[in-house]
Amino acid sequence: MVGALNLQGVEVFQVSGAGSAMSVGPAESPFAWLPPGERELMELLANPEFAQIDAQIRAVGACENPVRLSGETVKTEAGTGRVVDVFSSVDAPGGAIVVRCMNRRRSRCRSCSALYQADAFHLVRAGFVGGKGVPETVQDHPMVFATLTAPSFGPVHRKPDPSRPNDRCRPRRDDPCCVHGRPMGCGARHAPGDVVVGQPMCAACYDHAGHVLFNALATKLWNGFGEALYRRLVRVGGVRNNQIRKLLRVEYVRAMEYQARGLVHFHVGLRLDGPEDREAPPSWATSEVLASAVVSAASAVSVSAPESAGFGSHVLRFGSQLDARPIVLDADRGFPAERAAGYFAKYVTKGTEDAHGVDVPITHRSQINLWARTPHVAATMHTAWTLDQQREFAGLGLGRWCHMLGFGGHVLSSTRRFSVGMGVLRQMRADHQAEAAAAGEPVVQVETVTERQWRYAGRGWQTEAISDYAQGVYEDRLEAQALAREAAALESMRGGEAA
Repeated sequence: MVGALNLQGVEVFQVSGAGSAMSVGPAESPFAWLPPGERELMELLANPEFAQIDAQIRAVGACENPVRLSGETVKTEAGTGRVVDVFSSVDAPGGAIVVRCMNRRRSRCRSCSALYQADAFHLVRAGFVGGKGVPETVQDHPMVFATLTAPSFGPVHRKPDPSRPNDRCRPRRDDPCCVHGRPMGCGARHAPGDVVVGQPMCAACYDHAGHVLFNALATKLWNGFGEALYRRLVRVGGVRNNQIRKLLRVEYVRAMEYQARGLVHFHVGLRLDGPEDREAPPSWATSEVLASAVVSAASAVSVSAPESAGFGSHVLRFGSQLDARPIVLDADRGFPAERAAGYFAKYVTKGTEDAHGVDVPITHRSQINLWARTPHVAATMHTAWTLDQQREFAGLGLGRWCHMLGFGGHVLSSTRRFSVGMGVLRQMRADHQAEAAAAGEPVVQVETVTERQWRYAGRGWQTEAISDYAQGVYEDRLEAQALAREAAALESMRGGEAA
């Protein structure tokens, strides 16, 4: 029997049959003479389904690790049961449709992290200047941008200030040594990206247990800060504790970032509103009052970690390097709102990789030394894993969050009334895309019932060749965006010269 087969989009033939003296297997690919990478790409381009594959890639923004789903959505007319529309994965490449992975980490998916970053920017910006359903009057409310850092758990190598040519890591004239005989000074000027930045001067002296517990309890410390902040405002307003929330509300957005030493710190945008939905606060509640209250509250709040016979007791506080400055619309008068929104958007795509950590969960202690990129990160992860085995720390989930160096909170969080939610922003985008896709199509005025039956069919692109092609599509998109920005900048310059 002679039958036609399809091998990576190339039609070949095989001959077989009972009693036949000869059996011919699949013919060799016509691109066999090319190097492996180029051969797979040419076979992909020759695939009859390539147009559909290309459309799938572009529809999900060249996501690096999409989720594949199989099934169908059926719309029927209410009452009659007449089928109005059917959307199925049967005719899709590989029998599955793809949806974005929506991973915020740039190390996992550049495309989805860029989308998450854009959403975060618009969420934060709306909270500062209005828009997206937030009234523009909020831009006249008192607002502050604050940074709450972690305390020291031992001296580490630091990155010198680039604006100070003579700045060094930790210069010490007396050249002291710790009890383990290691020098506590460093006269080097570490280059940007130097892996030694953030590493302890002496790993044996460093309090890794305190480090892990601070990360684990940072969210609890933040909650205590919120209560302390209201108490500070009570004093300024001259009212009782139970009256302050009837006069004003503290709305905020908070982003978490890892320092090079592997400790979390918070960047916070705070806004004072009146008791009703986004109305103006009392006249005495100014940006300067809010900034002062933030510094005072952050300096006073503390959290006690569970006490252990093997690790002692730890009282955890924010670090002494506290910063709070008013957010304004005029860049000449303070910290501009657009810049603050850009800061938050930048932080949300980062993770422990900035501290030489990993972006995948640790499921067994043996994985730590394989994944950790520095001895300091490895020691911190081992400490988290060890603490998780202690009864006193069982409720902190340190084993689950070992790869996060103990931190298990949200990278971006906000109060409900600060701005719109991520879900609202994404629904706005989906509605806009649906309207654009339906433009020009006849409107069917029929009440319908929708039934969806979808199943998980896998993750990632079906082949390495498709994955490589998707990366190329994303690189082309980045280049096109860069060229568009350059063209816009040139046009702006020309307009300025003409004026």
